[in-house]
Order: sequence, then structure tokens, then C-alpha cells
Amino acid sequence: MSAPALETAGLAVGHGSRPVVSELSLAVAPGTLWAVLGPNGSGKSTLLRTVLGLLRPLAGEVSLFGTPLGRWDRRALARRVAWVPQAFDGDAGFTGLELVLMGRSPHQGGWGLPGARDVAVARGALDELGIGHLAPRVVSRLSGGERRLLLVARALAQEPELLLLDEPTAFLDLQHQAQVLERVRARVRGGLAAIAVLHDPNLATAFADSVLLLRDGGVLGQGASAALLDAGRLGTLYGVELAEARTPAGHRLFAPRGAR
Repeated sequence: MSAPALETAGLAVGHGSRPVVSELSLAVAPGTLWAVLGPNGSGKSTLLRTVLGLLRPLAGEVSLFGTPLGRWDRRALARRVAWVPQAFDGDAGFTGLELVLMGRSPHQGGWGLPGARDVAVARGALDELGIGHLAPRVVSRLSGGERRLLLVARALAQEPELLLLDEPTAFLDLQHQAQVLERVRARVRGGLAAIAVLHDPNLATAFADSVLLLRDGGVLGQGASAALLDAGRLGTLYGVELAEARTPAGHRLFAPRGAR
């Protein structure tokens, strides 16, 4: 049996010496999509940044593909792990294709120049998300949603085995929210392991195999989304009373009580 793509043991994450999440033990297997849910400030993004090695764990361990995080060469890690951050903070003067091609850099040689296959993979990622028309556009002239789609395409072009997505549906309309998560699901069916920070429990219900619920510095629950996501537990997670309904196809939907 292969090692989990990501495994944590007694992990505490935070900024400085103050933990925002403690005692987190988690195993993410290849071929699964996890959603991380929780109120603002519950440590969702901090967890992803710690897993990437951008923040030091305050306690506990992180292993990727069976190897402790600290033993990874950064370039070797970048060939296997991709990240979609909350925002693009680089030079917005790049074109859409140039931005997506950045995802190919861990696979390129010493000169760092993209080859024909790199360009083909990048254009394929753009087409996969239905945004091939953004290839020649200058990033600074695009909307927040279009930039978000390019960041997802950049991560897909990286051809990772583990994909970490920090609010991948932010700024996106409903069509593109579903499209992004459908494409991630398709990659997961092919063996990708993925973790997505989401704010909408309905998206987690529709697309995630498993969920991690974070609140008040700890884990409120973790496991199969079908077992954990209900109005009572989500109401406790977000501090609001929720109503639950089912579609004719049996899909669950959640909304604040009193919403029209």
C-alpha cells in the first residue's frame, strides 16, 4: 500500500508562538478530495501554508509521500505538490499563458526555458478550465475571477500528485465554481490527492470525499463528508442555525434559517 500523500501527527500550526490549530492528525490518500471548512480565523490557510513548509509547525510532524517535510528538496517537492494561493502577488504584467507556464518551472532544465511539451501542457490546462482565450491577455487587465482561474490552471499545469487549494472558488461565479471543482474531481479520479479550503458547505457536500472541520483552535470533526455534513454540526461550526434540504436527486443543501 502506498504512503498517504499527506500525513500529519499531533500537528499544531499558527503564527509566532500562538497556535490556531492544535493536535491535528490527518492522512490524505491518493485519489481523495478533502474540503477544509471553518469560520474565519480558524487556521485553514495557516494549515496549508504549514504543509507547504512556508510556516514552521509549532508542534507535531508533517510528512509528504512518506517523507518528513524537512527532508524534502524544494525543487523535488515542487514537482509533486502544487498550491493555489488566495491571490496572485507576482508581476501582473505577464500574459495568461506566461503565468500558467510558471507551473512548468519545476520540470524544466537548468536554463529554465519552456519547451514544446511545457507549452502544450499549459495550453491544455487553460483549455481544461475553458479559459484558452485568456492565454494572450495581460493579467493586470483581468478580473479577480479570471486571475483565480489562471492560478488554478497554473497548478494543474504543474502535474502534481498533491494539490492544495486555498479558496479556489473565491471571486468565481456559480458556473466556474462548479467547473473548477469538477476538473479537480476528474484529476482526483485519476489518482490526485487534493485539499481545498472552502467557505460554502454546499460545495463540500457536492464534491468532497472527506472534510476537516476547524473551530476554536481544534478539530470539530474529520472524516467522510456524507457522514459529517449535517445541519447540526455545520451550525455548530459556523455559529448559526442552519436548515437542511434535499434535492430530488438526493443532494443535501444548507442555508441559514430564515433565509429566503
